[in-house]
Parts: sequence; structure tokens; C-alpha cells
Amino acid sequence: MTIAVGIINKIFNNIHFLNHKTIYLNFKYLPIRQAVHLPFFVSYKVRLRKVKGKVIIACSLKPGLIKLGVFEIGLYDKKHNRVVWENEGVITFKGPALFKYGSILIVGPFGRLELGNNFRFSSGSVIICYKNIIIGDNCRVSWDTQIIDSDFHRILDKDGVQINPDKEIIIGDNCWIGNRTTINKGAFLGSDTVVASNSLVNKKFEFSNVIIAGIPAKIIRSGISWSE
Repeated sequence: MTIAVGIINKIFNNIHFLNHKTIYLNFKYLPIRQAVHLPFFVSYKVRLRKVKGKVIIACSLKPGLIKLGVFEIGLYDKKHNRVVWENEGVITFKGPALFKYGSILIVGPFGRLELGNNFRFSSGSVIICYKNIIIGDNCRVSWDTQIIDSDFHRILDKDGVQINPDKEIIIGDNCWIGNRTTINKGAFLGSDTVVASNSLVNKKFEFSNVIIAGIPAKIIRSGISWSE
């Protein structure tokens, strides 16, 4: 009974999320016994462009575990920016996740996206997953950042063989990715990495506790840590 009351109170305190999009997304993707917890809170302004594929929630359920379309930031006007959800693949949530106004999430038919515990994704940022993207726990992605594991268009050699296949992206735990960064296919970030603003990450950085910066990015400092 106490658990039920707690769920009701949580939902009541977020009454502004109780709209048809919240109900639809929860019951579209989840079995009834999970959907009734309303782990998805969806702003009425979110554009549900493709609600296909599969969603896996690999953690304890609670109302509002995953929030789409919350927390306006100064550079983005809440009135004119909205989250876009497009899923045809598989998205796995391993804990709470927050998508701010104006962020975009696209997973193609063969895409596999895994988001770690306590993930935050800021306004204007984009994830496009056509192959495989894994993001660890406690990661922060600042505004206007792109994380994309595909070139979209095929480039062929003289024998008609594609030379630019999609490649997975792996981001370790406790990474902070600065604004206007681009993370391309094949990238790898070790845990506790800070990526400076306006960087291009297009290769593997297997060291932890480093700052990387530049176009293309390189390690500029090691032995660091960061906090909120």
C-alpha cells in the first residue's frame, strides 16, 4: 500500500505530464505491469515521429524515470523547441534519463542504443544511431552536440564495395561532453573524460581521466576529475 501511495504522489506532483503522449508511449512500448508505473513522462510538445522498435528498461521502475521535453536552457526557447523521438530499433535505458527541450533521438531499424544510469541530454543535441551506440553511467551531453554512428550515404570503391560502413560509438562512465561537439562513428571515450566545446571526436581515446579538445580532438590534459 505504501508503494502504491508513493507512486500516486509522484504522479500527482508531475500532473503536467499526464497527457495522451505520456500514456501512449508507456503503453506502446511496455507490458501493462510496467506501463502502469508511467516510467516515461512526455511533454505534450514532444514530437513522436516514429514510435516503433523496442524499448528495454533495465532498472527498477518509478514514475518519471525517463523524461522527454523538460528543463529549458537560456539558449533555447521552450515555446519553439521540442524533443523529437524516432525509434525503429532498440533503446535500452539502464537508469534515469533526461532529454531537455529541443533534443533529438533517432534510432534506425538496425540501431541499438544503450543509455546508462543518470543520463542527461541537453537542448539542440542529437543522437542518431544506425548501428550501435553505448553511453555509460552519469554522462552529460551539453547543447548543440551530435553523436552519430553513420555517414548516411554509401561511398563505393571502383569495385562497388562500400568503404564507409557504420561503426559503433562507445562512451564510458562519468563523461562530460561540451557544447557543439561532434562525436563521429568509431569514436571511443574512456571513463571520466571531459570533451571541450566545439571538438571533433573521430577516433578512440582509451585513457581515463583526461580532457580532450580540438578538431580533430587530442588529449590536452590527464589526471583530471570533474563534478556537477
